[in-house]
Amino acid sequence: MSYGALHIFLVSLWLLQLSCSPTGGRPCSPRNFGHGSLVCECGADYCDTLEPVTLPDMGSFVKYESNKAGRRVERSEGSLLDNPPENDNLVLKLKTSQKYQKIKGFGGALTDSAAINILNLSPKSQRNLLKSYFSSEGQLHLLACLSIY
Repeated sequence: MSYGALHIFLVSLWLLQLSCSPTGGRPCSPRNFGHGSLVCECGADYCDTLEPVTLPDMGSFVKYESNKAGRRVERSEGSLLDNPPENDNLVLKLKTSQKYQKIKGFGGALTDSAAINILNLSPKSQRNLLKSYFSSEGQLHLLACLSIY
């Protein structure tokens, strides 16, 4: 991929982030590839989105779950308990007084082959795909690892 194409791609990605605004969630359009490989299909005419991310109340948590049965990034909420019942299957203990690391954000790698495939999509499909990763309607990725030659 040439430097110019990569530059155009990155500028388009930046403009996409500026133009997106949260509108509420749209459900998954499931597609089954067999062997338990259910995915949400995203194309030019439709792409699922997440509801805007909001912080939970103090003393509670938000969980997003996907599974083989068809749940795709489904949000649920729960309460943090100071003394959970002993018969629970899983107990997660948090030491809020001790910090191990600071999270700057979440993201992924954009390889040459990924960029080539994205550029081969229709403009509407490109927009929906990039929104699903980087916008407030999608997964809110903030970071991207790029190979520069």
